[in-house]
Amino acid sequence: MKATKILAFALVIGLAFGGGVTETVAPQSSSSSIVVAASQKVQPKNTINFLGVTMQIIKGNMNVTTAPSGNRVQTWGGQTTISVTDQQSTHLIGHNTSNFGKIVQLKKGSAVTVVDGFGHKKVYHVTMTRDVNDQAVDIHSGADVYDQIVNAKQGEQIVLQTCLTETLNRIVWAR
Repeated sequence: MKATKILAFALVIGLAFGGGVTETVAPQSSSSSIVVAASQKVQPKNTINFLGVTMQIIKGNMNVTTAPSGNRVQTWGGQTTISVTDQQSTHLIGHNTSNFGKIVQLKKGSAVTVVDGFGHKKVYHVTMTRDVNDQAVDIHSGADVYDQIVNAKQGEQIVLQTCLTETLNRIVWAR
């Protein structure tokens, strides 16, 4: 996708982190020698998870003209340091050819979990999706939604973006 008003709208894919912590629990009764193993997955810092995929988030800026290669998602507009407690909006981009392309399956109410660099975890829920052209104009309503995508001063939220075609992008808002 070419750099235009919104530049790098293609959102990057996911690195499926499977890091986990395993606990072994021994029964209280001495008559039983059964050991129960429970596995609890821990989502790594600076990651996003939805629809069963986890991807690394890297810091970017609005001078970047494409989403990062590999299994990563990048901040672009809004607050570019990922934080789930700063009461600011962060815009994340990733390629549709990666796991990040699954954002097209997200619907209103879908859960999106982010763990920031401090280890703070927040579960966001999708509030809205739109398909926009490269100038950030909603293809259905004709509304210019550029500021709704990239403005950091919108309260705690994430805005996800990936390309659908060379000139069409899916935008997902979650709070």
